[in-house]
Amino acid sequence: LLENLVNWVRWIVSFLMLGLTDQPGEMLIKSRQLFVPSLQMRSGQRRASVSKTNVRTAVAEQPAQVDLATDFVIPEGDGKVTQASQALAKFIRQCKRVSFITGAGMSTASGIPDYRSPTGAYSKGHKPITHKEFVDKESNRQRYWSRSLVGYKTFASKTPNLGHYALSNLERRGFVEGLITQNVDGLHSRAGSEKVVELHGTGHIVRCLSCGAKRPRLEYETEMVEKNPSWVGELNSMGFQSGDPSVRPDGDADINSQLMYSLEVVPCAVCNGVMKPDVVFFGDGVSVESKTAALGIVDRSNGLVIAGSSVQVYSAFSLILYAAKNHIPIAVVNIGETRVDNTGLESLRLHERCDMVLPETAEMLS
Repeated sequence: LLENLVNWVRWIVSFLMLGLTDQPGEMLIKSRQLFVPSLQMRSGQRRASVSKTNVRTAVAEQPAQVDLATDFVIPEGDGKVTQASQALAKFIRQCKRVSFITGAGMSTASGIPDYRSPTGAYSKGHKPITHKEFVDKESNRQRYWSRSLVGYKTFASKTPNLGHYALSNLERRGFVEGLITQNVDGLHSRAGSEKVVELHGTGHIVRCLSCGAKRPRLEYETEMVEKNPSWVGELNSMGFQSGDPSVRPDGDADINSQLMYSLEVVPCAVCNGVMKPDVVFFGDGVSVESKTAALGIVDRSNGLVIAGSSVQVYSAFSLILYAAKNHIPIAVVNIGETRVDNTGLESLRLHERCDMVLPETAEMLS
């Protein structure tokens, strides 16, 4: 009885502390001439089916990945992919059922740069907007939406990579209890994973900060473009095109022009309030629903794998602490330093790319 009481106290403390987060994230939705061809994957659309054991064949008919729009270079690992895959397969086999926490490193092979690697966004001085900045000033929202309307065209054609398909494959075969992702790109769901908690929200939806009304981002940005024909014309004349090196990894773009402040930002259609991407900006908090779902996934698992994340933000790191306190073994697959390193919390540490290790791991578990 005492042991059960202690575990409940630990769970409640972890739940409360999980809300202390500051992870940014955005994905943008295009529209019209300025913003690339229409994005096909939306809510209600059929997800990719990956039921074969060999996940490499599952993407044979998928669209080819487009080139990165920046000078970002995908970090390379230790060059021991097979050994790492064997170690991870052994870890998962011993645990039988694991949960995953994924981050930006999961999507770099899809053409989406990360933040903290040597050529990532932070190395170039990029500072994502904070929740307070977005809420406080109309001019900040004008700047945000101007850059985002341009920046999203780099992301619109991104598709899942082999790592995403591998996790979908493992879920279908019963190895994965659930995925907790810090990414807002929706690529896990597009690859066919169904047990996904988007810890920091989704970039495909915008939400009113006053009444909570939601609408698809594509629809919202289309309206924004329609209300700003002169703005769109001037921006097009400046030569912003897909692949421009000024585009940043979170859908932002360095326009560096007073044109940003002439954008008419569309308000909520229900109450005339402020619309914001349904993602967690720096200084914002993780929703109660996401906290509950994430802790539940970890709690039901026999092992936890961190894939492609430095887990620097507390919303994710607190899940690791919770797992450690409950004697759930932890494996880390990430190139570069993580918050877990040198803490003694991890049972397995692998320095390889997710899109290389995860497919081989899935095949070895067949």
